[in-house]
Amino acid sequence: MNAPVLVEFKDVEKRFGDTVAVEAMDLQIRKGEFLAIMGSSGCGKTTTLRMLAGLEQPSAGQILLDGKRVDTLRPEERDTPLVWQSLALFPFLSVVENVEFGLKMRGVDKVARRERAMDWLGRLDIAEFASRSVDQLSGGQRQRVALARALVTTPEILLLDEPLSALDANLVVRMQGVLSKLQKDLGITFVYVTHSQSEAFAMADRIVVMSNGRVEQIGTPEEIYREPATRFVAEFIGTNNIVSGSVTSVDDRHTTIQGDGVTLTATNGSTALRVGASATAVVSADSVRLNAAPSDAVNQANQIVGTLVSEAFVGSVVTLLLETPAGEFRVQTRQRDLAQINLEHGAKIALSFTPEDVFLLPDTREGG
Repeated sequence: MNAPVLVEFKDVEKRFGDTVAVEAMDLQIRKGEFLAIMGSSGCGKTTTLRMLAGLEQPSAGQILLDGKRVDTLRPEERDTPLVWQSLALFPFLSVVENVEFGLKMRGVDKVARRERAMDWLGRLDIAEFASRSVDQLSGGQRQRVALARALVTTPEILLLDEPLSALDANLVVRMQGVLSKLQKDLGITFVYVTHSQSEAFAMADRIVVMSNGRVEQIGTPEEIYREPATRFVAEFIGTNNIVSGSVTSVDDRHTTIQGDGVTLTATNGSTALRVGASATAVVSADSVRLNAAPSDAVNQANQIVGTLVSEAFVGSVVTLLLETPAGEFRVQTRQRDLAQINLEHGAKIALSFTPEDVFLLPDTREGG
């Protein structure tokens, strides 16, 4: 994405007493992109969003919006509306009055603000509820009211703090579609904070993964999934299988590691490792193939025999959990591909994957 930079964090830090909530953040957000900030609770993602919104002041560094420094401005001077997790709608106002509120604060006359509010309610398919109290709406309808209220002022950027966390699972999927289409149609920059990988992967152009106040990786969903930059990212993406070991051989094409009774060979990538170095191999669950294991099966390079522990069916996709010499292994596959596999508890199943499916990282758990 080669669009101009809209937001820039320059060496931004946020401390609460002795606690560092955000550590030396350098981040550029481009015009028209959908950026998701993802991480577990307490990682600093919401603090980052609040600093951009003006609800928290950086302890150090600068935040620029369209080339102008905004970290010294009050929230109302920034034009960075925020859709809250709680939505924060006014229960004493009707739906249309909630949407009009920001325009009223800006001095827009009554006729013009009513016209613009109804236009946005129409765009979000809730115009029929304009005169209702927000308490009479469903969760998805209230979510659309909150979006209309934020977008009616035609901002360049919209901030969203876990806006779908309170919705039922089926409604989350529908609202993901609404948000994605809205963002693409409007060309507005979205900055979306979430702890949900599925939400981030489904909607974002780029993802920022944070841990303990630090940015661990910034990349496209595919880069985050297939090429995690750190062991933390690899572990955070819950469908990855991770094996630690030592490098036993390196040639022009492949690197092989030995660990916990298994041998893994990877196609050489951007990470150069020497023989004897500690390394971490990452194999995504959807890259693993299954075969019924013969009773005398042994582990070979990129082939592991595991014992079935459990299986979880989600629609047409099945996630298997197996115990192997390398620890737990997860496999994601289609239900129809399991016809020849014994899925009884304790069954032996052979797992295999190609060198291209193995991604290597230096093992930095100790001393690095």
